[in-house]
Amino acid sequence: MARILVTDGMAAEGLAILHQGGHQVENRKVSSEELLKIIGDYDALVVRSATQVTAAVIKAGAPRLKLVGRAGVGVDNIDVAAATAAGVVVMNAPLGNIVSAAEHTIGMIFAAARYIPQAHAKLVRGEWDKKSFVGVELHGKVLGIIGLGKIGKHVAQVMQAAGMTVIAHDPFLSAEVARDLRIEPVDLETLLARADVVTVHTPLTDQTRNMLDAARLRSMKRGARLINVARGGIIDEAAVAELAKSGHIVAALDVFAEEPLPANSPLLGVPNVILTPHLGASTEEAQTKVSVDIAQQFNAFFASGKIINAVNVQLRVDPALDPYLSVAETLGSIVAQTLAAPLIGLEVIAAGELAKYDIKPLAVAALKGALQRISDEVVNFVTVNHIAAERGITVTSSARDVGGGPAVTVKAITPAGERIIAGSLDRGQLRVQRYDEYPIDLPISGHLLIMEYPDRPGMVGKYGTILGDHRINIARMEVSRIDGRGDALVILTLDDPVPAAVMDLIVAAIKPSRAHRVTL
Repeated sequence: MARILVTDGMAAEGLAILHQGGHQVENRKVSSEELLKIIGDYDALVVRSATQVTAAVIKAGAPRLKLVGRAGVGVDNIDVAAATAAGVVVMNAPLGNIVSAAEHTIGMIFAAARYIPQAHAKLVRGEWDKKSFVGVELHGKVLGIIGLGKIGKHVAQVMQAAGMTVIAHDPFLSAEVARDLRIEPVDLETLLARADVVTVHTPLTDQTRNMLDAARLRSMKRGARLINVARGGIIDEAAVAELAKSGHIVAALDVFAEEPLPANSPLLGVPNVILTPHLGASTEEAQTKVSVDIAQQFNAFFASGKIINAVNVQLRVDPALDPYLSVAETLGSIVAQTLAAPLIGLEVIAAGELAKYDIKPLAVAALKGALQRISDEVVNFVTVNHIAAERGITVTSSARDVGGGPAVTVKAITPAGERIIAGSLDRGQLRVQRYDEYPIDLPISGHLLIMEYPDRPGMVGKYGTILGDHRINIARMEVSRIDGRGDALVILTLDDPVPAAVMDLIVAAIKPSRAHRVTL
């Protein structure tokens, strides 16, 4: 159970999902000063756009704070760099407001084309003024979309149905996808010069900040419409105000560099500018969707460590690999607890059906499992590669398209040699199938005792009696021999851990060549 703070409100459906996950949830507004004082008492924080999750907040949350979730898309109110440095996962809910944001964009396009808000405002003041609001038809015009993600594609489809020709600027737009969507890919300068309507659908990054500066805005066609329902800071607002006053463009903006929009903004009072207060995701449906999405992501994280839609974890996992992440992590944890020398390298090998996929995430998962046992730092999918690099641990992965053997093999490399452990899933449970050169087959859970000792009669009775005398129950047992002579390997799964004093008794009784206590 996690303790979760929700500061900007959340749909009842999302709160219910968090409660169903067994979490303690507090849903209330807090000031920035109070947040700094209390955040260290919480495991996770859910925000929308109002709460500022600064570096100071992240620092104050350490070491308990593990997860910050944005019930929406943009995370520019979260210091992602500070969160990454502290090992805090930052998630968003990028899919819940796609339709709402696209529909608000479409509404702004029509409003800008026909001056609908301005005409309404004059009419309710008692003025019947038709001459001042001669608009333009959109049919036959060119729509330029900057950033062709899911929102941009939805806008394109609707406006194509309205008779517009669509061009787009997106560095990641392939020629094949553009052809399928009936969209012409162009560079940014060409788009601004040709489009009758320009709409922005990019995130706010170092590359997109002030992307539409004064020079680029002036390159737009006279009378063109400019729409931004993406993020503030992408467009030079002072330049927009100047160009709108001169009649060069008409603008419809929903997002701003500073929110709420300050009273001295140059955009206020400009007749050719339509403003809405960040309403792109403000529909009943979108608020429910993003709340449900972030709640389900939180439950998955705290139940199994699964990371979904994290903006600071560069781990993209094919769904087919999902069950094997825990396999790799458990194998990494086991092998790290059996090492007598420092870990300097980790290799993960996938076999059979897994070989068809990008298996690098399995290596990261195994590394995470190993480092959690040998590092006193916060180890998660955010920090694991950084910690490994600092310790000089190399990580590699490979795949073999062969069946019949273990699905995942983890090889730990130390100055003293290698240690290998391998296993597969059997009806959802991990079965270890190899330990170094020994073939075994044992379902793994709980606490393990791994020993290698001279294979002679009476050995099982010796350590079995010691464990029984100390009320430590053996749940499962697997003994493996290579050639029927020499040493044997035994792996016991136990209901309770073996205390150090009991371990000393076992070692004295059977004199193993190696013995390890492992906790999963």
